Amino acid sequence: MKNPLRKRILREIFREKGKYTALFLFLVILVGFCSAVDVAAESMAHTYRQGLDQYRVEDGHFTLDKAADEVILQAVADQQADCYELYYKDKNPDPEHTIRIYKNREEVNLPCIMEGRLPESADEIALDRLYAENNKIQVGDIVPLEGKKLTVCGTVALSDYSTMFASNDDMMFDAVNFTIAVVSDECFDTFKEVTYNYAFKYNEAPKDTIEEKEMADALSKNLSSQVVLDSFTPRYLNRAINFTGSDMGSDQGMMAVLFYMIIVIMAFVFAVTAANTIEKEMTVIGTLLASGYTKKELIIHYMTLPFIVTLISAFIGNVVGYTWIKNAVVDLYYNSYSLPTYTTIWSPEAFLKTTLLPIGIMVVINLFILIKKLNMPIMNFLRRQTSSSANRRAFPLSKKIPFISRYRLRIFFKNIPSYLVMLVGIIFAN
Repeated sequence: MKNPLRKRILREIFREKGKYTALFLFLVILVGFCSAVDVAAESMAHTYRQGLDQYRVEDGHFTLDKAADEVILQAVADQQADCYELYYKDKNPDPEHTIRIYKNREEVNLPCIMEGRLPESADEIALDRLYAENNKIQVGDIVPLEGKKLTVCGTVALSDYSTMFASNDDMMFDAVNFTIAVVSDECFDTFKEVTYNYAFKYNEAPKDTIEEKEMADALSKNLSSQVVLDSFTPRYLNRAINFTGSDMGSDQGMMAVLFYMIIVIMAFVFAVTAANTIEKEMTVIGTLLASGYTKKELIIHYMTLPFIVTLISAFIGNVVGYTWIKNAVVDLYYNSYSLPTYTTIWSPEAFLKTTLLPIGIMVVINLFILIKKLNMPIMNFLRRQTSSSANRRAFPLSKKIPFISRYRLRIFFKNIPSYLVMLVGIIFAN
C-alpha cells in the first residue's frame, strides 16, 4: 500500500509556497553563482596557464642603459638561456595616459589577436584589448602619438602583461591609463627614447620555483659581473605575469567558504522548519506511531521536502550557472585582466562541490535534528510534552525584581538557544 504521508508533501508545499519559493530561488542563485565562479575561474586559469607556453612567455627580463654587446649575450648563453631583444618606448598621447610601444613580436611573449590584425605599415598600431575597451577605442579609430596619427588595426592580449603594472614596484595596476601596444618595425624606429629591455628564456624550464630562483640568481650574478643592470625581473617575481593567476585561485577559495557557510545556514533553516512542524503535529505523530508507523518512516517523510527542494535547486542552479551566469563571471575577469581567448573547461569537481556536497550537508544536518526531535516516547507525543519540558525548573530570580521585569527575564532565559542561533546566523550573514 502506498504511504499516505506522501500526499502531505504537496500540501505542505502549497501551504507554505511563499517560504519554499524564496528558499528555492535563493538556493538556485547561490548554486548558480558559485558553480559559475568555479567553472569560469578554472577555465580562465587554464587559459592563463596554457598561454604561458602557447605564447612563449619569457622566464624573465632585464634592462640596460645601452644596447647589449656580445659579452652580455654570451653571459646569458652561459646560463643555458636564450636572450631576445624586447625594446620598448613609453609614449604619452595625453598627460594622463601612457602607451608602452613594442615592435611586432615573433620569438617570445607572442601576442594573441583578439580583434583585427597586427600592424603592417608605419601608420598602424595594435592596442591592448582591455585598454581599448576601457577607453572606448575601436578598430579603425585614430590614436594621436607625438604628432603622428596611428590607425588602430587590431586589439591584442600579451601574456607577459595580463595585469597592467607599468612597473613591478607599483602597488596597484592600472588598465585605464596605462597600456602596451605593438607596432611595425618601421613605425617603432620613428619614436625616440628607447628602453633597452631584454627577455630571456631558459633552454630547459625549471622544475619548480626553488630551482627557478636558483637559476635566476645565477643569471643575475653572471650579468652583474659584466654590466650594471638597471633592473632584473625573473618570471616568478613579475607581478604583471603572476598577479592574475594568484587572484583567480583566491576567488575560488573565497567562494567555496562563503558557499558552504550559507548552505549550512540553509540546512538549519530547513531543519528548524521541520522541528516546528513536528511540535505543531505532535498529537498526529503520536497517533501515527501508535498505529504502527516507525520513526524511520517519519524521519524520511520530514526530510523529503528539504531534499527535493535542494536537489532541484542544485540542478537548475548548475544549468543557469554553466550558461548565463558563467558568461557574466568571465566578463568580470576580462574587465580586470588582459587575457587571451578562453576555452570553457567543464569540471566534474565543480559539480561535486555545488551539487553532491550541498545535498549531503542538507541531509546530515536535517537527519541529526530530526532524530533528536523524534527521540521521545509515544506518550510524550500524545500529551504534546517535549522531553525538554518534562522536568523544567524556573530560573531562580530575586523577588525584589519587579514582576514585569522577572517575567521578561524568564522569557529571555527560556529562549536563549533561539537567540544564540539567531546570533550565529547574523554573524555568518555579515
